[in-house]
Amino acid sequence: MNDGTSSFGVGIEFESVLRAISKQIYETPHAFLRENVQNAIDAVRIQCLRDETGPDSPEYAIDVDVSGTSVSVRDRGIGMSRRDLQRYYWTIGSSGKRNDEARKAGCVGMFGIGGFANFGVCKRLSVTSRDGSSSRGTVTSLSSAEIENAGTKIPQVSVGFSDEADPRGTVVVGEMIGEPDVQELGRYLRDFVRYVPIAIRYNGRTISGTQFETLEEQKNLTPLEDEAGPWQGGDTLVMGRLWEDQGHTLVASIDELVWRGEATAMKGRLRFQAGTIDVFKRGFKLCATQVPSTIGVSGRLDCDLFRPTAGRDSLDAETMSLLSGLVSLLEDVAVNVVLKSPRMIGQYTRIFRYITRRGLAGKMENVPVRLADGSELTLGEIRRRSQDSGSSVFFGTGRKQALSQVLQNRGHIVVQLSANRHRQTAERIYLERYCAGKAFAGVVDCTEVYDDLSVFELTFLSEVEQNILRAYDVKKFRLTPGKLTEDIPAIVKEHSGRRGIEIIVDVRHEEAAKLERLGLNPLVYSLISMFCQHYIGPALKKWSPRFFGDGALNLDVFAKKRPELWELMKEDIGTIRRSGPQQVITAQDVVRVNVADRNAGREDSQMASKPHRLLHVIDEDHRTSLRGYYIRLLDRAFRAFGDLVLACDTRGVVWTGNRVTFVTSDGVGAQFRYEALLDVMVGIEVRGQRRAEGALEIERPPQALYDGLYLPIPKQLVPYLVPVVDDVIRLRLHCEWIDLRTTRLWEARESRDGEPSTRQ
Repeated sequence: MNDGTSSFGVGIEFESVLRAISKQIYETPHAFLRENVQNAIDAVRIQCLRDETGPDSPEYAIDVDVSGTSVSVRDRGIGMSRRDLQRYYWTIGSSGKRNDEARKAGCVGMFGIGGFANFGVCKRLSVTSRDGSSSRGTVTSLSSAEIENAGTKIPQVSVGFSDEADPRGTVVVGEMIGEPDVQELGRYLRDFVRYVPIAIRYNGRTISGTQFETLEEQKNLTPLEDEAGPWQGGDTLVMGRLWEDQGHTLVASIDELVWRGEATAMKGRLRFQAGTIDVFKRGFKLCATQVPSTIGVSGRLDCDLFRPTAGRDSLDAETMSLLSGLVSLLEDVAVNVVLKSPRMIGQYTRIFRYITRRGLAGKMENVPVRLADGSELTLGEIRRRSQDSGSSVFFGTGRKQALSQVLQNRGHIVVQLSANRHRQTAERIYLERYCAGKAFAGVVDCTEVYDDLSVFELTFLSEVEQNILRAYDVKKFRLTPGKLTEDIPAIVKEHSGRRGIEIIVDVRHEEAAKLERLGLNPLVYSLISMFCQHYIGPALKKWSPRFFGDGALNLDVFAKKRPELWELMKEDIGTIRRSGPQQVITAQDVVRVNVADRNAGREDSQMASKPHRLLHVIDEDHRTSLRGYYIRLLDRAFRAFGDLVLACDTRGVVWTGNRVTFVTSDGVGAQFRYEALLDVMVGIEVRGQRRAEGALEIERPPQALYDGLYLPIPKQLVPYLVPVVDDVIRLRLHCEWIDLRTTRLWEARESRDGEPSTRQ
């Protein structure tokens, strides 16, 4: 009986699927070379395990040769039989390294992407291999043309016999779509294999075998003898030692790790200095990564527990969890060491951000502070004196000392808080909590209210008001122009009841008056915004619905207020790589603004019709701190959350490979990332060595001009992002907000009304 039911097989557009896989993983000959060399290293490691010998013997050498469009990788590892080639190399999703032997050998690859992923950069791929049990070697090959001709069918791999891999091993030969740069390819590969103990030769020259430096042998390091491990925190126990270099930077050397009860070898060093961590597995570099930290860490680590993702440019979640726990533990150890020494406290001001976040203010007894008369006391001494003598304690940041000297002459203790804002916050917490200290601002007074204001002063005051409304969303306040004691440019004073707050601004203070010489133009408006952020921003965050009590941005509130502009992409902060179509930037895309020109930055019809992608601020007389190049934020992103980017006072840029990422943060939990994916590799000189990854702090603030927002470009990255004369720069742009508090990720929503989208 026919009931009308039937079935049919699932179809597959093999070429489309293959293109999606290969393009995501192997975008350049660099990735092709790295992955096939890594496979060769894995094969040698397994063979060494079977032979019960070390990998440094010449018989295990790996040869890489690049000539024209041909790239070949030859190893003397375990090799593959015909069945292995079919089952593992030419089968998507299958891997021969998901076993105890491979794990014991320290293999990196286990994802089973197979040889097909190579067709992201290859037009033909040939693999010849022979294992110890085969009488002859097997040669296999496939071309992109054969894949295309197969249509919806699975393409057929050509198979034959060959003695090229005798007596054992594998030879992979790829014909590239384009001719690679031989020298650049060699530099790139050396960065990944220089610490591998196996001999790896690139066009006949050995590029591996370098040893990790032994810290004990370095003359510029001094051990902190009393601070040897073990150190333990949570799931992590570390054996290591702390050192200090001649530049007064702490360095942690690591010799062994116990994680979640499992002991494993780990070697390397971490510097307590912001940057990236190079992650290795038995000498092979997996990637360079950033680990969330408070005081900043950089360096390199090697451990068998490290695992990359299938894309090979990042680490899996478990590895990142391990690194986060390790960094958190070592930061805690370092901070406690520094707090024991007044000398070291003055050299490591970055610990104060950690102290405020972790609630460690009670350990700051040894922190020295300056008093109004220029003398110094430690916070512990101030605490004891205030308790023993009953002296009142005041603190503030005023630069002139008239009022503070009067208070101190009356027997009070007046502390001048540090200029570093994180140290200042920590000092304030200690003085309030343990010394009953009162804010010096409470005794600052307005000695004169200005009535007859000039045009510039009125404009300055109006712009301050607009900044308060726009950046902090504070509605109930009174703005007063007047002269303040202690030569303070501006202050926020709280009033009881319904009076809200009063903001007193000295529009005739040098910090404001110096801007009048630049003329009224958009650059000046940007500098007024900086004035607000610096002098009244920290106090206004307490009253702003946009911020939490600790100064963190409340991104959830913004997303709800602007649902037409924001789009929630992830609830758990996954890695999203969705750069838009390729942008082409020429020298005509750079707009130049001269600070000396009183019309600098003035908008015109040309700018309105074509926003320039790059901005060049020229300031030959150093009137401002703005000189340099800037890159324009995607317009849709500017409309969605440009004002939030301006509210962030922590800025930096990270580069790795061909990826440049601008990062701005509130310093607590919210982070904005603007990523540029280039078609060239970025290499910057760092301490005499050219590196393909690193991080730089950005001192200059963003500039809001021409109905857009421009982010500062560090001078080291200008050659890669700013075209000159007839040069052309190609890049893809992508931006996103992440919130570490809620583990969410947002992007600017795609345009639905014909406006340009952020994914341009």
